[in-house]
Amino acid sequence: MADFMQDEITRKQRWLRVETTHGTECVNVFDTGMDWPNSDAMTEDARDSAIEQLQDYVEGEPQSWENVEGYGARMSAPGYLDCTEWTVFDSKEEAKQYLTEMYHDDEDVSGDEPEDGSEPELERARR
Repeated sequence: MADFMQDEITRKQRWLRVETTHGTECVNVFDTGMDWPNSDAMTEDARDSAIEQLQDYVEGEPQSWENVEGYGARMSAPGYLDCTEWTVFDSKEEAKQYLTEMYHDDEDVSGDEPEDGSEPELERARR
């Protein structure tokens, strides 16, 4: 992934895992400013109203959703609007592993020096 994209992992917090016509999307509950019951616990009228409100936070049309608690993970470009979709995990370690496997390929993301003893690429670029 481009060098300007950086890992972003949230603290443990509440999310809505929303099944939509475009797949599964995760929405930070805090961003919505609302308290969302799970879709299967709502009356049909309340569910229809919630779908209309949720539409502002997801790409696809909401089909169902559930409250989950976890660590959100995505790639983000600080200072820009570029970012990937949120994915939510039970632990911070799972979130880090996901970002490494999905976006970092085989590059060194630890910040440690390369095993061959050479200088890290960023240090060479600063000279």
